[in-house]
Amino acid sequence: MTEPLLALDRITKDFGAVRAVDGVSLDIAENEFFALLGASGSGKTTLLRMLAGFETPTEGEIRLDGRDISRVPPNHRPVNLMFQSYALFPHMSVAQNIAYGLEMERLPRSEIRARVDEMLEMIQLAPLARRKPDQLSGGQRQRVALARALVKRPRLLLLDEPLGALDKKLRGAMQLELKRIQDQFGITFIVVTHDQEEALVMADRIAILKDGALLQCGTPRDIYERPASRFAADFIGVMNFLPARVDRGALVARDGTRIAASLPEGAGEGSEVAAAIRPERLHLGAEGHDNGVTGRLVAMAYHGLDLQLHLETPLAPEPLLVRLTAGEAEGRELSEGTEITVGWSARDTRVFKT
Repeated sequence: MTEPLLALDRITKDFGAVRAVDGVSLDIAENEFFALLGASGSGKTTLLRMLAGFETPTEGEIRLDGRDISRVPPNHRPVNLMFQSYALFPHMSVAQNIAYGLEMERLPRSEIRARVDEMLEMIQLAPLARRKPDQLSGGQRQRVALARALVKRPRLLLLDEPLGALDKKLRGAMQLELKRIQDQFGITFIVVTHDQEEALVMADRIAILKDGALLQCGTPRDIYERPASRFAADFIGVMNFLPARVDRGALVARDGTRIAASLPEGAGEGSEVAAAIRPERLHLGAEGHDNGVTGRLVAMAYHGLDLQLHLETPLAPEPLLVRLTAGEAEGRELSEGTEITVGWSARDTRVFKT
């Protein structure tokens, strides 16, 4: 088995009586795009700062290429950190900003020039090399900050909420741009984000953190389709939760409706559980599906490519969210107050103990 580039072994960080990171163990491969995903206070930024060397673990080891770097100073690690603010020098040109780190290392001018030119071509900003940061768009500044971090050729690049300052449309474009650059340059990226969509689009694997602990680690598809906990299911994407109980080996909703689904291990007779179903897994009509329910349409939200229905049903106190593609909704008489039947498959139903 190939050794990981980066190995975190039971990393713990305490700030007085507060445990910010709690025994996190992770292996991250070379050339992997890895995301640390969690809400505010989940420990993701503290973990990133320990990788960068700005914090020292209370317990555990951080190994890079098999070497323990837990207590190695930041400037002696082959690691670079790209800050959310980009922190570009306003009085320097694009080329000068990129060259700054190399000049601090006192590399030969010919090598600095060659590496800066290489980065300008890679980020597609060669024609703007002499511009100052205030003459660039947000996306261009982001690429300059990325180039400044990459030009030093680190083994590992850490990105702290790198797209947080961009508007929604530009953020979507830069997600793909970051993936392109990471693939082209062949450096391991670790990105910290609270944005689930950002993690799903960019990362090869995602680690979900909560209260300093690792809840789940896997590919975006694994985490979205097979969440390991109710928190993960609720945190990634949108999920409908239907309160239910186990009755004679079957799942029964609060109104007595039986729900076809696989029960989780340890869910004994009388256990209180929640059946979970993604809005896009619900379809108009119950025919051909393992489960079905009829409800009253109480609201609709048009999103261009799809239509989101809010369906009041006896299965849950909150409306059931149903996401239809434009093609599925076309030609249907959908108006508030209408009774609608939806169906879904047992294999698309996740069940979590409560």
